[in-house]
Amino acid sequence: MAKFEFDIDADDMMKLMVDAIEEIDPDDLAYLFATGKSELEIRNQIALHMHRNARANQVVSREWNRHDLAVLEFGRPRILVEGKSWIHADAADPHKLTRGDKSILKGLERDLEKLTETRAKNTDVSTFITVVLFTIDLEGCSTRQLKEAHIKYAGTHLRGIKNHTDAEELAGRGRGALSQFLTEYGIVKRHPLNVGHYLQFKVEADFFLLQPTPN
Repeated sequence: MAKFEFDIDADDMMKLMVDAIEEIDPDDLAYLFATGKSELEIRNQIALHMHRNARANQVVSREWNRHDLAVLEFGRPRILVEGKSWIHADAADPHKLTRGDKSILKGLERDLEKLTETRAKNTDVSTFITVVLFTIDLEGCSTRQLKEAHIKYAGTHLRGIKNHTDAEELAGRGRGALSQFLTEYGIVKRHPLNVGHYLQFKVEADFFLLQPTPN
């Protein structure tokens, strides 16, 4: 890919990030999602991709001043990225989406607050928030299969599927709810990730990019 610029827009940033994630083998990606939330692995993959494509005056830094990812120029932040990973069932549940200290809304508000604080001192910085939603299709599997597979958040996946027709409908409801929710905060892009299987379980994931509207 071409070297990225500091004033990169949402479309180009989305392409860069999806290209980075899809360097991971689809079945390996399924394993990561099935065995736990994977925001760190996703962030590291994006950071490596950006590092390989950085210009001579660009430094890609992980966990810079409480931010998940930053691109610096002579020590000054020019691009900031925060990242989260949730389950489609979380987004499809109105309570988990917007209510309580552990809701998606609260997580987003904390990230927006950090970005706003840094932007106040660096007005030319570009800011982005990424969200990954995923579902492990556990419909019809036995208790023994679940136990042997050691799938993280299996109960949440199963409850979400039970509350909908199937895993496909659950994923659709979740991505629709999150898309609508995020549009209140800025420019939103979504891309379905190329994810394979973990053991016999099909995994589905969506990648969202939010470019927040400056306050």
